[in-house]
Amino acid sequence: MHRSLAALVLGLLLFHPTWVPSPLSSGTAFAQLRSSEPRAPAPPFAGPPRARPQFQEVPPGTPGLLNADEVTYDQDLGIVTARGRVEVSQGPRIMLADQVTYNQKTDTVIATGNVSLLEPSGEVLFSDYAEMSGDFKNGVIRNLRVLLTDNSRLAATQAVRVDGTRKEMERAVFSPCELCKEDPSRAPLWQIKAARVVHDEVAQDIEYADATLEMFGVPVAYTPYFRHPDPTVKQRSGVLTPRAGRGSDVGLFASVPYHIAIDQDRDMTIEPVVYEKEGALLLGEYRQRFAKGELQVIASGAQVTRFENGVETDDSTQRGHIRAKARYDIDDTWRSGADIYKASDRTYLKRFELGREDVLINRVYAEGFRGRNYAVANAYHFQDLRADTPRERVPLVLPLLEYHHMGLPNRAGGYWSADASLLALTRENGQDSRRLAVRNAWTVPYVGPLGDVYSFTASLQTDLYQVNDVLNPEDGGRSLLEGSVGRVFPQVSLLWRYPWIRRDGNQRQLVEPVVNLVAGPNGSNPPKIANEDSRAFEFDETNLLSRNRFAGYDRVSSGQRVDYGLNVGTFNEQGNGVRAFMGQSYRTRADETYNVGSGLEEKRSDLVGRVLVSPASYLDLLYRFRLDRSSLDSHRTEFGFNAGPPRFRIGADYVSLDTQENTPPFGNREQVQARFETKIGDNWGFGMRAVRDLTGDGSTRIIAGQLRYIDECFIMLIDFERRFILDNDIKPGDAIMFRLLFKYLGEFDTKTSVN
Repeated sequence: MHRSLAALVLGLLLFHPTWVPSPLSSGTAFAQLRSSEPRAPAPPFAGPPRARPQFQEVPPGTPGLLNADEVTYDQDLGIVTARGRVEVSQGPRIMLADQVTYNQKTDTVIATGNVSLLEPSGEVLFSDYAEMSGDFKNGVIRNLRVLLTDNSRLAATQAVRVDGTRKEMERAVFSPCELCKEDPSRAPLWQIKAARVVHDEVAQDIEYADATLEMFGVPVAYTPYFRHPDPTVKQRSGVLTPRAGRGSDVGLFASVPYHIAIDQDRDMTIEPVVYEKEGALLLGEYRQRFAKGELQVIASGAQVTRFENGVETDDSTQRGHIRAKARYDIDDTWRSGADIYKASDRTYLKRFELGREDVLINRVYAEGFRGRNYAVANAYHFQDLRADTPRERVPLVLPLLEYHHMGLPNRAGGYWSADASLLALTRENGQDSRRLAVRNAWTVPYVGPLGDVYSFTASLQTDLYQVNDVLNPEDGGRSLLEGSVGRVFPQVSLLWRYPWIRRDGNQRQLVEPVVNLVAGPNGSNPPKIANEDSRAFEFDETNLLSRNRFAGYDRVSSGQRVDYGLNVGTFNEQGNGVRAFMGQSYRTRADETYNVGSGLEEKRSDLVGRVLVSPASYLDLLYRFRLDRSSLDSHRTEFGFNAGPPRFRIGADYVSLDTQENTPPFGNREQVQARFETKIGDNWGFGMRAVRDLTGDGSTRIIAGQLRYIDECFIMLIDFERRFILDNDIKPGDAIMFRLLFKYLGEFDTKTSVN
């Protein structure tokens, strides 16, 4: 051990401001974790110049540095004493104090008054009195307070420091919670008090003996021994917090997860779960990060044992699932990935509460981005978990190749766009389709001298199909079509807008007529072309002015038509006001491109529009509609509102949609959803939502609520849900989940479900 301080360069050097985190104020550890302002250094040139202290001769070769208002050296006793704003630098450690005394013969440092010791790790130790070795690695500290690297706090009545890496504390308290700014003497949200606490910086552990967990100053749990990682630990192998609860379909359950930290870039969690009615399930998760990608795999397996009246039967089966996600950046242009999601049977995920999806999507892809170009190659496989979908009719998409290009505008503003698609879709039983489609377009925008705005577009779509077992729509699907078919579909459109704006003080009024002329050949949707990507069509104000109202390639908006509408609004500079749009379309010839009930089956379409009312910052109302072209009866109604400030927000949505012929899954809906959300203070929140189906006799789909508390060191969630799902071995029921997450201590959760 160096006799470091005996040969300090003594004298007044340039004062420089030193950042010191706020120390914990004096007092015993069991009082409370408190805070106080740091000692502010005096300005370097404030007041009259101070006299330079007179010193005795100091041995040369000293490694330390000392700044102080006054320094004396007793050569006979070998004692150096520094007083007033003392700053001692010893290697990577810095000590601040009101007074520091160094005994050269015993190599002992005694620091008193507002002692602060800044550690190489970033921790700061505060005390009233410290007696330490010359290198600050060993010693005894009274009334210790420690500010850890993440602002967590440790405090103790007395501590022993060993080798600079271990603190042994008596009557200590730990908490990662921020102290109350208005009253720092108040107990933090939670803290651990213990008769003895050891912080081992090498093992990166904080150990407790005779420990009590307090919430708001009230003891809630006791343990004779407890250990958790210190803030420097990123991951570590070990047992995680056990889980327990009750499922409405599986009975009581319990699990003990175990986390395995394989390496800095890999880890794994294994969780065996035991069920009262279903035997055991093994759940696992593997994660890995690469320099250019990542991998995550979640899988489970169960040897399900059946029970009857609490007695085990011989009937058992194997069930399980896998869910994986992989991403990899090949270079600056290309990246690839895969999403795998499979379950052993229809109800496994919902029964064991591992997922609620109705359709599991499996995808492998590679995509590239360069300039204004995008290309992607996809392969899709679906697992449909709905009861009314035969497995053999679920399609396999292999491959789906797509390319999209948007050209740079020329001097006149005109630009090219190009889209291409290659698709192969097959089924075990049902229609197959292979498609090559190319779509090119040239668009020229123009602003007229009167302020009117034009956009002219000419496009050409060329398709080639080869199909099998396509239902013939001309005879109601009694016969099947197969073979090859091609399509060349040119189309031109001219969109005209004429916005009129009037200013009146803070108010703005807008009147904008809109007309869109579209021309293309009639028909252009041969019955041989299978409709795979344009089934879920809904006519509304968002696609009224679109050249092709269908989302995919299989169907085109053929024929000649004129779309017209009117935008009106009045609003202020803050955006509050009323905006409305209504429009209609007229086709020169009716055909069977659109289903009966779509609103476009006749020459004159239904009226579509929306009204958005925002009279104030905390109120929004939206009304969307589709009205019958002749009777003005409503075929689609949507109404929604959100009201209130962020601390108390309520809202509701209502939708009513008539059924379209040949697409019953996408129609005949009427439901209402209501919700509210409130925030109490900065940490508390509560919300609820309910969904009710209004078709037929009507039924409630879901009622759910959540009470939560969130701050920097603690999360509490209480979720309630009432389910009304009946599907094979899944029964309706209520579920409540209680979840507590303590920073560093782990997560405690339990879930109870009843039928």
